[in-house]
Amino acid sequence: MPYDLVAGANAVVPGDEVALRVHANNGGSVDFAVAVLPVPRGADPWLPLQDPPPAYADGASSGVEFRLKLSLFPDTVQMVALVLYASGASSTLISLRDVSIDVGSNNIRLDHSDLTVPSLLFAELYRRNGQWKVRAKKDGVFDGIEELGRRIGVQVTDRRRSETPTPPRRDQAPGPSRSGARGTMADWTGSGSMIADKFLITNAHVVNNAREIFVSGFVGKTRAEPVIVDETNDLALLRLWDSFGQSEISFRDTGVYLGETAVTLGYPLSGLLGRGPQFTSGAVSNLLGPGDDARLMQVTCPIQPGSSGGPVFDETGLLIGVVTASLSNAQNVNFAIRSALVFPLLDAANVDFERRTKGTSLQMSDIVKANSRFVWRVECFA
Repeated sequence: MPYDLVAGANAVVPGDEVALRVHANNGGSVDFAVAVLPVPRGADPWLPLQDPPPAYADGASSGVEFRLKLSLFPDTVQMVALVLYASGASSTLISLRDVSIDVGSNNIRLDHSDLTVPSLLFAELYRRNGQWKVRAKKDGVFDGIEELGRRIGVQVTDRRRSETPTPPRRDQAPGPSRSGARGTMADWTGSGSMIADKFLITNAHVVNNAREIFVSGFVGKTRAEPVIVDETNDLALLRLWDSFGQSEISFRDTGVYLGETAVTLGYPLSGLLGRGPQFTSGAVSNLLGPGDDARLMQVTCPIQPGSSGGPVFDETGLLIGVVTASLSNAQNVNFAIRSALVFPLLDAANVDFERRTKGTSLQMSDIVKANSRFVWRVECFA
């Protein structure tokens, strides 16, 4: 009888081999598997939905049942992340029911609420004093396995992300994003801020692998193209094909402080929550990101899929961050890239922008009113 391992708990892995098996009812026929991501280097990651089994995956007739030969991982591999993921052609794991995963003699159960993401790190195998151990986790990423890999330092390419509905032809107008309305749907969406006429800031992971990009907002729709993509800091500067006038978004010229108000605008859960931008508020809860990453800050504003790339404003309406990631197993644990990291991209592209010192606090309704028309949905077609 497998031992139930709850998130955060660990157990010893006897021997040099561990068997994995996923138990699930697949109500929506989602294409899913367990990805194996060795950290930090020395062995290639394995995405079973696209790659043949590596030597360390023994008896892998499918991506949901196999044995890992731990002795085949070199000493440079200190941790192996085990990720339940859906292919790029699927949205989330939410259609799965009654999910539990055997990791050796341990069983990890996943709640239905854990499956609102397309990729979920449910366990990690790690070395401690020459002994392999397993720790249960519940760390989900809304933006797919490529972004999850980036967060733990593994370069992952989900080639099946391109197996999506055919994008619109070049002579067609942009289709709505996952809205269920008539027209061609975007393959994935994000959010962005128009920080100058014809220029918009979003996340690099939003636009990566997109063959065509459209943006839409209160004042219209247009095509867009990447000017600079900074994958290190997960930022992208897009040029819009059409002009919609000068932006009134201003960057804050001073540092961010713990506990101050944070306000987000974006297009989460596109098609489910309505066509307009959504507003959430919270606070800056940590001045550093995971692993003391000084590029990031933690905010408590609720974040959902599609929020990536959207702006974070302070209580005076100045831009202080760009939404980048969220943890699915913790309430309102979300991260934003500091807005100061946007400046080098704008300087390199010779884009003029406004910087101001923090002024008088505004009503949240006034912040939303002043900035909503400069926050756009980013629609990507593979």
